[in-house]
Amino acid sequence: MSRVDLLLKLTVDRDRRTNTGEVEQHSVKHAFSVFSENLSKMLLINLVYAFIFALPFIFCVFVWPMLAKNYFFGSGGYNFIGQVGIGYPGVVNTMAEGYAILFKHYFNMYIPVLSASIVPMVFGLSGVFHCMRGYMWGENVRPVKSFFRGIKRLWKPFLITAFAVAAIMCGVLYGCYWHISLLKAGAANAGSWILFIFLILLVWVMVAILYFLLPIFACYRFSYKDSLKNSALLFLILFPGALFASAFTIGVFMLSAAGSVLNFLIGILMLGLGFTFLAGLWTSCAQKAFGNFILPQFESGQSGGKMKVDARRGVNPYKEAKQKKKEQEKSAIGQATKQRAEDAAANAEENAPTDKKKKKATKHVSYKRKK
Repeated sequence: MSRVDLLLKLTVDRDRRTNTGEVEQHSVKHAFSVFSENLSKMLLINLVYAFIFALPFIFCVFVWPMLAKNYFFGSGGYNFIGQVGIGYPGVVNTMAEGYAILFKHYFNMYIPVLSASIVPMVFGLSGVFHCMRGYMWGENVRPVKSFFRGIKRLWKPFLITAFAVAAIMCGVLYGCYWHISLLKAGAANAGSWILFIFLILLVWVMVAILYFLLPIFACYRFSYKDSLKNSALLFLILFPGALFASAFTIGVFMLSAAGSVLNFLIGILMLGLGFTFLAGLWTSCAQKAFGNFILPQFESGQSGGKMKVDARRGVNPYKEAKQKKKEQEKSAIGQATKQRAEDAAANAEENAPTDKKKKKATKHVSYKRKK
């Protein structure tokens, strides 16, 4: 399937913005400028979100594993000297026994609780993304009020996504920890390695789709099915950038396995500003994709092929639009926009009201008596 075919399958519509003006080309640079202007407000949003919705998730990711290791390999009766496997005092244990008990704890308690903590964490992001889309559009955002307004408006799609992500991650965590337990016991085989690599790739793709899906919920009024379809299509069209952004996000949380000091440092950063920072980056970069691929096709379909242009001081907008259109004629988005405009014009012509039938000329009859 070509890139043009993927673009034509996108569902296009007007976004939720309330302010008027030219659409900015959002980017990482734009996101950082917005952060610098609204840092204290974003800090407040992150604190409200983290303490209400994300605190169990932060504890499970950054604190619990370290406490579990310290307990089972320190004060839990499994005292080891390096890798020798000699317990002290008077107890002889192997490292395999210690890891067996540790992973039993993970399977019975840690993974179910961590999976459950994902639900409120993802659900609360509805308020965060609602605020971030307003900041990126230059709207007036009141941190606490807008946060809870976002939850009120977007709770349904985010709640569905939260349960889906939690269920997927529960299976992924069981599979990954099963492989790691085999690795620690020296029993890992080719099958467990293949499963482990597949699960890592699955999480990578899932986060890359969420990279578009969560901002779409905040920016558009699509149905859940159309939002999911658009996110998958944008991932296929822009997969290098989506994979890089998702790898960066996953890497932030994977740093929790690096050590106790870095663990606490990353956990404090996430508690203070981390979630709004990542949500702002996702929203800014996703809105750039929306502006490049959804907006042109929507405007072209609405106006029958004529793009809407806003006049700017010192610039001839129609000359600029003509030049831009000429440059994009051979590109995928240009071909998709042209095709969508032709389809819209054809549909408009088919749905146009038919002309009234002309009245047949009646034959004039003279009633005068012939002479």
